Amino acid sequence: MGKFLVRTGRFIQSLAVVVMRPRDLIEFTRLTYAHHQDIQGWADKELVDSGLTPAEESLLKKIPLAEGRVLVLGSGGGREAIVLARRGFDVTGVDNVVGMAEKAKENAAKRGLNVRFLVQDITKLDVPERSFDIVWLTAGLYSLIPTCKLRATLLERIGSALREGGYCICGFYKNGDRRTTSQGAILRKIVQYVTLGNFHYEKGDILLADIEFAHAFSSEKELRDEFSRAGFDVLYLSFPGERGRGEAILKPVEMQDQVLRTVKG
Repeated sequence: MGKFLVRTGRFIQSLAVVVMRPRDLIEFTRLTYAHHQDIQGWADKELVDSGLTPAEESLLKKIPLAEGRVLVLGSGGGREAIVLARRGFDVTGVDNVVGMAEKAKENAAKRGLNVRFLVQDITKLDVPERSFDIVWLTAGLYSLIPTCKLRATLLERIGSALREGGYCICGFYKNGDRRTTSQGAILRKIVQYVTLGNFHYEKGDILLADIEFAHAFSSEKELRDEFSRAGFDVLYLSFPGERGRGEAILKPVEMQDQVLRTVKG
């Protein structure tokens, strides 16, 4: 009985991504990170000065660029933007939380760095075309965008923002265990129609730790197909085992042939 109640509770929790529409899910995640304690946490001095993670360092080494313009999406308190600026890159950060952008700007200024920070919903990214050598989607940010349509819109805008020879570093979440019963699928459909909710629900949509939306990819093929439909080729892909966070290096198809051999891995 206890296991049944736990499973029932988890299923009821999972209905949140069916009730909320895509824009509601984006706002749900934004409001989570707009809390004062979250802003303070992501802007914490120790975190900001911790530098890039080993996985991020590895990705940067695979790109044959030691300078240029970088667009950091989901810049938070400024960790990635600040370390990249310290290494000589011209950096612009984007976050959809006003308080995050303000703290990041403050953190950069305290360290004597000139980094621009914009407040935008990245699915509506508005930056000059052909302006950046690297677009960096921090951590698992790509998976935090609901629906393949909005993720394709984001990639289209990234493609427009990249200069010729530019790269996109893209983080995502993977979960190979996406089992669902036919009864569960039917119940989700009923809830969708009763609430006029999220008719764009995709298998793999979850509330990650109950604080933010995430789409967890089940297979490398699913992810590669989505990148391909959006007009990107995969130059490098680190795909986790059963579940976890992975990274990819992408390039718009029309640019890919010129640089394929320059990427290690």
